[in-house]
Amino acid sequence: MQADKKITLNNAMKAPLVMSYLLLALGAPAFANHHEQGHGQDAHAHDAAAANGDAAAADEFVTAEVRFVDRDNGKLTLKHEAIRKYNMNGMTMGFRADPKLIESLAVGDKVRFVPDRVNGQYVITKIEKLQ
Repeated sequence: MQADKKITLNNAMKAPLVMSYLLLALGAPAFANHHEQGHGQDAHAHDAAAANGDAAAADEFVTAEVRFVDRDNGKLTLKHEAIRKYNMNGMTMGFRADPKLIESLAVGDKVRFVPDRVNGQYVITKIEKLQ
């Protein structure tokens, strides 16, 4: 009987620890979703700023260098500086763009562009080649 009490006591001590691990494990996906939603909230804030007439925030140009041009599929890979309106660090990434906007661009060109987010994808709404 004494042994049963000892096992029960150990299980009782383990229960809060097990529950803590479960809560932590179950909370991790929620945190990941919250982080992903944060970028979406920035996009909503951007839309709200544009709707309120904050054209500077809506049309902020970002400087970049062209790394790859896919005219057939309307894709452009840029090494860009930080994009403040999306709280995004500088990096190399792909953007969708109207093929007419990118037809004169070549790898190595320095550009400035206005990014936007449409249906969860980053797109270029304006782009200019720099001298």
